[in-house]
Amino acid sequence: MTVTSLGFDPLGTCVSTYASKMNHSCNPNCAVIFSGASLSVRSLQSIRAGGELTQSYVDRTMPTSRRRQSLRSVYYFDCTCDYCKSALTCGLPDPPELLKTRLSLDEVMNLETEGMRLYSISEKASPLEKTGLLGKAMGLFYAIKDMYPLWRYPWPTIRHAVTLAQMTLEHWYEALGHALKGYFYIEPVLYPTTWDPLRTMRTFLLVKIMVEIEYNKSQSQDAGSALGNLDRYQINWPVAISGLMAEVQAAIPKGFGTDSGFAREFEQLRRGVGLEDGGWISLWGREREKLKKPAREMVD
Repeated sequence: MTVTSLGFDPLGTCVSTYASKMNHSCNPNCAVIFSGASLSVRSLQSIRAGGELTQSYVDRTMPTSRRRQSLRSVYYFDCTCDYCKSALTCGLPDPPELLKTRLSLDEVMNLETEGMRLYSISEKASPLEKTGLLGKAMGLFYAIKDMYPLWRYPWPTIRHAVTLAQMTLEHWYEALGHALKGYFYIEPVLYPTTWDPLRTMRTFLLVKIMVEIEYNKSQSQDAGSALGNLDRYQINWPVAISGLMAEVQAAIPKGFGTDSGFAREFEQLRRGVGLEDGGWISLWGREREKLKKPAREMVD
């Protein structure tokens, strides 16, 4: 099995006689979580007593053809799960039915391959070089954005890498734009379970970005800066941060466990931010609606 960090970055491999008993499904009901040297299995949906536990051996956001290809080449079996039989990815139909496009399926797959080639090269590049390579990859899909959904593989994978690169460079405005796009338009589609560990981790990254923005804005009054451009959205940052942190906190028991490394990291940030529970709860719904405008406008 692939050992991952709290952020689901691959770290190495391990042998687990426990988790290795789980079969694959492209619509898994469980996820495997690592916290240091500890492994746990978390449910992604309701499972009847005695029901089979399944996990996805591959990236479940890949379209059917790529999932099957990966499973065949690495695990030596042909997947016949319900999703593969019906050509579904994350519960939605694969192209060409989904994409009303002038491109053939082969042309779409070639775009995906080139996008992932640039993504792979970027993994060994410096943060600045990485943003350039990933920008080229993003451009491939931006050119057909009217026909290519934001959540379609590999656009979300590349966008997440862009977010991390922008965070490393402390380009908080750009990082916020990409993270908000994911929060509203990508993660709910790919990971519909609200406590899905990947969805929760992405929300946690959005919280970190907002904390940095709130701090940097408090230190600078330069309205002409990139962060100064956020003023037009009139976001109440403490309320937004508190609301998102409440969502993460609610997901932790099911998604990670209250004694997990992620739970401890979250608690450390919560205490560091120093936001108190209280009147913000009634304001979060309105503030969340306000965040949809920058999610639409800030980046493509």
